[in-house]
Amino acid sequence: MQKDEAGGGLEARADLWRLWREVKGLFPVWSLIPSGFHTPGAWGYAGVDFLSGFRRNPSTIQAFDLLQGTDAATFDALSALASLNVRRHEQMVRAVVVGYLTVPLSIVALAAQLAGNDVVSFVRAAPLPIFAGVAILGLGPLGYLMGLWRARQIIGVLDLIRIERGQAPFTALELRDE
Repeated sequence: MQKDEAGGGLEARADLWRLWREVKGLFPVWSLIPSGFHTPGAWGYAGVDFLSGFRRNPSTIQAFDLLQGTDAATFDALSALASLNVRRHEQMVRAVVVGYLTVPLSIVALAAQLAGNDVVSFVRAAPLPIFAGVAILGLGPLGYLMGLWRARQIIGVLDLIRIERGQAPFTALELRDE
């Protein structure tokens, strides 16, 4: 096996990234809303047990099957990638919320303070473009929040796999609260 400068195997690294692509492919953002109506995990968001339904989700079962023969080191690396992915998602969600929501709302509030009658007249004269703009500004953060939900779902599935394997967390970072 070839070694790269850091001492890891090139084949192992390629396998890790292949696994990452396959795992994240099990959790597409576009399917989040539809799956909220028919998966066991979605119907399990009542009561005290949020895990049993989650464990029966088709994506969870597929992830268990995909990672069944994965060695501990590769699984730990995959879990570390998933944790990094969530942290990056959280950074982006914060930036998007500030950029898409806080800044435009601040500008509108300032304009309303400085020229309230003109702002009201503008809104009354063009309600459809205003509504479309507000909808677009709302959809951006919603898309990022859905992506964050899915990224966290991947972490949850990897945690379930880790627990069932009896495998300890790879790093203290994976133990942190959200």
